[in-house]
Amino acid sequence: MKNLFAILFFLGAVFSVQAQEEKLKKTEIKGELVEVTLFYETGELMQHGFYNKAGDLHGGWESYNKKGEMTCYATYDQGVKVGIWTYWNEKEITKVTYNRNKIVDLKVYDKDKFIKNEF
Repeated sequence: MKNLFAILFFLGAVFSVQAQEEKLKKTEIKGELVEVTLFYETGELMQHGFYNKAGDLHGGWESYNKKGEMTCYATYDQGVKVGIWTYWNEKEITKVTYNRNKIVDLKVYDKDKFIKNEF
């Protein structure tokens, strides 16, 4: 009887975790890409971006904090880091330029002094 209870408890826990994971991740096929949206447990947007059918990140990828503020914008080309990646935190904006996974430039700006329309 104890074994049956343990098995039922385990199965309930597995299905609960699986249902929660499905709630926190949304995928949709868009042509040759798979759009992925991830959510925090509270329902706020956590990340959004695209994979190619081989499973490599491709195109823009956005990350957000729990307040809904963007913390990173990145770009990939078939899984390779490319272009300008921008990171935001409370005090600074950091721009990292990638060329085929290699950093070629890095700039850090004081957020209070930065002109918003430069992005």
